[in-house]
Amino acid sequence: MAWTAPKTWTSEPLTSIDLNAQLRDNQNYLKDRMDNSGHFTADAAGNYTTTSTSFVDVDATNLSLTLRTHGGDALLGFTAAVYSQSNGGKIFFNVAVDSVDYFAGNGITQLTILNAGDVHRHKPLCLVVLIPGLSADSHTFTLRWKTSNHNTAVIETVHLHPQFWVKEL
Repeated sequence: MAWTAPKTWTSEPLTSIDLNAQLRDNQNYLKDRMDNSGHFTADAAGNYTTTSTSFVDVDATNLSLTLRTHGGDALLGFTAAVYSQSNGGKIFFNVAVDSVDYFAGNGITQLTILNAGDVHRHKPLCLVVLIPGLSADSHTFTLRWKTSNHNTAVIETVHLHPQFWVKEL
């Protein structure tokens, strides 16, 4: 359903067609946008891990959400507990929109494990990304990550439950 530009009323008679287009249809359009979202909460038998030093999908099936948008902005979020298996290990996060990394370089955020006492300790991660100016179409949003050399990065999914979501604004 498309948005109908508001009418400038003059002294012509009000018809049900005009009233439906101006009120019902435009309100339905706005409500459709408010209801438009996707989410995934992980509850798995095994944690996500990577040793890749280039961005890869965390989980191309579950942490990849497709949303048909009306055009405009989308808000994407991810929360999880992550850890590194190496002292000095870095974990980088990014998102891909339609299979293209949204941020260049090392992505949107990183966690660094600075000392041996922090290795294997869960660190909270929360990221929220505004993705402006999407076309009215179907878009796929995918969580991606990489790590530094000689490190294994882990997202806990057995006891804790990461969430990945996208919402059209």
